[in-house]
Amino acid sequence: MRKYLKLDELKALMDATRRPRDHLIIRLMYETGMRLGEVATLKVGDIDFELGEISIQHAKWHEEGRKVPLVSDSTLAMLSEYIGMRMQQKDGPLFVSNLHCPLTRRGIAHMIRKCGIAAGVDIDKCHPHVLRHTHAVYALKAGIDLRTLQQNLGHSTIETTAIYLTMDIDDRKEIYAAHPLPFMQSQGTCTEKASSENSREVPEMASCDFDKAHLGTSFVLLG
Repeated sequence: MRKYLKLDELKALMDATRRPRDHLIIRLMYETGMRLGEVATLKVGDIDFELGEISIQHAKWHEEGRKVPLVSDSTLAMLSEYIGMRMQQKDGPLFVSNLHCPLTRRGIAHMIRKCGIAAGVDIDKCHPHVLRHTHAVYALKAGIDLRTLQQNLGHSTIETTAIYLTMDIDDRKEIYAAHPLPFMQSQGTCTEKASSENSREVPEMASCDFDKAHLGTSFVLLG
């Protein structure tokens, strides 16, 4: 199972950012599932606010590029405000450093690591690719089908995307607790059942006692 951020860790990571740019990068990587290199090479003109999509010009496995949806109004509003503050040309880099140079992959990775440590996130989760994994896990949990997720992540095969179907034990416990199997809901203990049954006007044998009696009869027959 690939590591991903729990929701409280994701929130803590975003809250640990000190600049709108950094918050926007983390939000964008989680919301779209883009790779680190794809985010680092984005241009201002790659954001289509009217259509609500991002064009990735330098996409792995896609020489012609690919597009990812951006349907969150709040994220679009943040992007619009961020771009408006900088008055950047459409062919200029979307994210820049303090020196107004294109923000590099290393710069983005360092920022995420720094924010992750400040947020108290496990050090092995303070990596940009974990945000991509986090997007995939919660997309599947939200009901997005595997083929759609494959196209959005830009995987060459659906087998690669299917890795995210593997769930860790905490996720499985949570799902099983929310969807218990039939006859496994609040059945109570054998002692509780026997006590409850004995309080009735017409005594009845508790299920556990019945099992014992049934087993005893079986032993007699076998003997």
